Amino acid sequence: MSAMDLDTDISTVLAAIRQETEAPEILELSYQLEDFYERKLWNQLTLALQQFYETPANQNGPLRAKLFDLFVSKCHNKLNYLRVIDFLLLSFPEPQECLAKLQQLQADIVAELGKRYSLRRLDDPESQINGDEAVVYIRLQIARHALLLGDLSSAELILDSISEKFETTLQNDYTSQINAAFYLTKCQYYKYYENYNLFYTNGLLYLSSVEGAMSDEQRVLFCYDLCIAALLGDKIYNFGELILHDILQSISDLQNAYFWLYNLILNLNCGNLAEFNRWLNQDAQSKSPQVWSHRDFLHQKIVIMALLELILSKLTPDKTLLFQEISSATGISLDDVEFSIIKCFSLGLIKGHINQLQQTLVVTWLQPRVLNLDQVKNLYSRLVDWNSKVDGLSKEVYSSGGNLWAIA
Repeated sequence: MSAMDLDTDISTVLAAIRQETEAPEILELSYQLEDFYERKLWNQLTLALQQFYETPANQNGPLRAKLFDLFVSKCHNKLNYLRVIDFLLLSFPEPQECLAKLQQLQADIVAELGKRYSLRRLDDPESQINGDEAVVYIRLQIARHALLLGDLSSAELILDSISEKFETTLQNDYTSQINAAFYLTKCQYYKYYENYNLFYTNGLLYLSSVEGAMSDEQRVLFCYDLCIAALLGDKIYNFGELILHDILQSISDLQNAYFWLYNLILNLNCGNLAEFNRWLNQDAQSKSPQVWSHRDFLHQKIVIMALLELILSKLTPDKTLLFQEISSATGISLDDVEFSIIKCFSLGLIKGHINQLQQTLVVTWLQPRVLNLDQVKNLYSRLVDWNSKVDGLSKEVYSSGGNLWAIA
């Protein structure tokens, strides 16, 4: 097809799209697309396409898919490949169709890059192509959609081949967008295997890398998965990054279907045994069989968090606690106290020693934690008390120091 025929075809496609909508913003954008294409203003064309996909009137319906198939795919080699991949993802929400489109686009991108790199006469053009950010990005999207369809072997091959490029977020050469795609794909992978610890870690890395705002539905669903991982991860006892992130507010509304999960996380963080068990028994059984099936583990977890809260609230400088005191605060028998303490030691949550003869625990270090408002108030009152004692001691030294100075 000649350039003139292609231009005519593009005009026909955009004219057909205008026939399918009455939205004034879509009509205006279609004329802009045609104008920018004819004038070969590729950067402006990319921005206009982004605006087209973000227009509320275009959120549903076949216009996105039609525009991609009949317009974007005809000139994608002139545009920013990362944006083209994003346009594809927005155009085809069904995983099977999207995966097929991604694979076709990957072949086109690799072929186009092969032509470009061959002109440079590089020693290893294949390595350059595999390391290109567009190729890495689309391969990650292919892996994620393969996971959504249950094709683990294909996803693992891709992840194994590119994981070394993302060993550290701060040192790799890729943008935040590509780092976010990597961590989101890893989340999908670990979700399939129910590896809650690694899902939680990669989920937080995803939130630190993702650019732009997620949709309300995406925020709620990802927050749900992250909270489930925080609850069920056997090595997760610090929830500060999740609580401080605004994604948790997406389920904090009383009318939200996951409001019970929001309360479980908050009460687990502060070791509130009674409230945690109330929300667990009241909602988890009927709303989340996954959480309810782990209730024995969650009981152990809230006991540990209650113990940490007891240590935090202890006023004595040496943090010495009686086994009986621990038993009363956590609701476990005296025989189980030592096991819970040893569990805290093994998880690196506390440091200290046990005096079995006196049935006491001496804590010398407590893992730093994010405090809620009540805990901050308690800490504030303790600091005020400490300041008062220091002030009293300084006055006593000052009042009795006169005779000492006189003797000297």
